[in-house]
Amino acid sequence: MKNIFILLMLSFLFGCGDAIDPADQRVRPLDVAFDQRETYRKLAMDGAENFRDLGGYQTHDGKTVKWGMLYRSDSLADLSEQDLAFIQRLNVKQIVDFRTPFEKAEDPDRIPTGIQYVEREVDVEGTAVKELFEKISSGDIEDLNAVELMENANRTFVSSQQSVYGPHLKSLLDDNNIPSVAHCTGGKDRAGFGAAITLLALGVPEETVINDFMLTNVYTEEKINKYIWMIRLGSLFRTDPEKIRPLLGVERSFIVAALDQMKTEYGSIDNYFRQGLGLSDDELLRLREKFLEG
Repeated sequence: MKNIFILLMLSFLFGCGDAIDPADQRVRPLDVAFDQRETYRKLAMDGAENFRDLGGYQTHDGKTVKWGMLYRSDSLADLSEQDLAFIQRLNVKQIVDFRTPFEKAEDPDRIPTGIQYVEREVDVEGTAVKELFEKISSGDIEDLNAVELMENANRTFVSSQQSVYGPHLKSLLDDNNIPSVAHCTGGKDRAGFGAAITLLALGVPEETVINDFMLTNVYTEEKINKYIWMIRLGSLFRTDPEKIRPLLGVERSFIVAALDQMKTEYGSIDNYFRQGLGLSDDELLRLREKFLEG
């Protein structure tokens, strides 16, 4: 029974969704009028459920994040040949992988030819999804507080992962790395935090950043509900799936915990960028000049 349960879970996490007809012309946000681009924020992929563009968000001073330059995603291990061709159409030059060595060994990325692959390991309790699922499959979840676990993980991103996220933001200043895709396994925690600080560094308001973080629940709702059913079936209806729902999606409190940690530890979000991540005023200005328009 345990093995069946594991297979059900992994088929959810790493299996592809419904295949996209290769005859379909996949749309890039840049292919359509500006006021229609939000419809295509999530890009159509056979093997990735949470691949999306960070463009279109307005900043405090009324500028807009450019489309087609910064992407976030879940695992790229199951990309189809059509997905690889689409990524090349996006002109992606860099893929950043936040996963642990275990995750990468189990499910190596599929990288289109000519794109550089950058490993930036973020090893924080609660974010190595496969290991968590093995714990869940054992039935040992009585003491599992999923919300608390993920809030603590987001605080830890701030307090102990500066050596990963600082260089990541600085790498975006190099034209040879843009457009860039940053991803983890679910595309919601490590990549979600990476996307959040990228938008914050560009001057996007906190509430807008939180809304982008929460889009994971919209874009992966069908997959999450499917997995909840798998949990019930695999445990012969003995496991309460709602107890682990926060591990499958996101909660507002997750990213708010990170924002609060920045303010508590550094006094402000601006200080987090300067003192925590080591970004100079000039580097922050250059990021905004590079990725904002209007």
